[in-house]
Amino acid sequence: MKTKYSISILVLLTILFCFTSCEKDDIDTWVSIEADKTTVAINETVTFKMSGNAETYVVYTGDTGHDFTKSYLVITGGRKVDQEDYVLTQAKLDTWTPILTAEIATYNILNPNSPLNANAIIAGLVSLVDKSYYKDTAAIRIRELMPTLKTFNECQNLVGTYFTNLSVLLTPVGGFSTGVAINRYNLNYSYKFSTPGTYVVTLLGTRVGDKIYSGSGYIYNSTASASEYNYERNTSTVTIVVQ
Repeated sequence: MKTKYSISILVLLTILFCFTSCEKDDIDTWVSIEADKTTVAINETVTFKMSGNAETYVVYTGDTGHDFTKSYLVITGGRKVDQEDYVLTQAKLDTWTPILTAEIATYNILNPNSPLNANAIIAGLVSLVDKSYYKDTAAIRIRELMPTLKTFNECQNLVGTYFTNLSVLLTPVGGFSTGVAINRYNLNYSYKFSTPGTYVVTLLGTRVGDKIYSGSGYIYNSTASASEYNYERNTSTVTIVVQ
């Protein structure tokens, strides 16, 4: 009986150890990059050796089009970019209201058989306050409130005048710099620089944490997105002088 009891305890401890060892450690990333030479001639091969515990590795060589400081990750900081974002504030509407009210009054004098309801139009504009729109969408919303008073082009001009442009336009000239994905099982990379200069070569390592479950998890919703995971990133650099 004692032997059976000991075996049962051993089995339970083994199962517990397996579950524990299979769990991902607290997410943490470190990476390192070294070069076999740091001063080279044009078109001379430089070999980089990397190490780390990341799941993905990307190398930015630092020359034109591959400068980590101009990468999407660094420039945007995770924000949506190059997306129009026009917002009508209450202060701008207060400035616009007396001007628009006068225009409506003039229109109604000239069109007594089809007058516009100034209160209804102003109330419609109030409903747009502090909401985000593309420029053309905002113009469409305005024209829906007063289709006989303003043309679409005029409504576009009104958006430009009274809406605040909060668009994030961060794409650099020539686009974002890109890196080269490195096989995590073969952390070596060779490169030739074609132009003299000093280049900061950057290795970016990324680890992905466990899924962040919320609500019912996958019981009623089996979809997944990147926003459901934590990311840990780390970089390492080496400077190459090309003569």
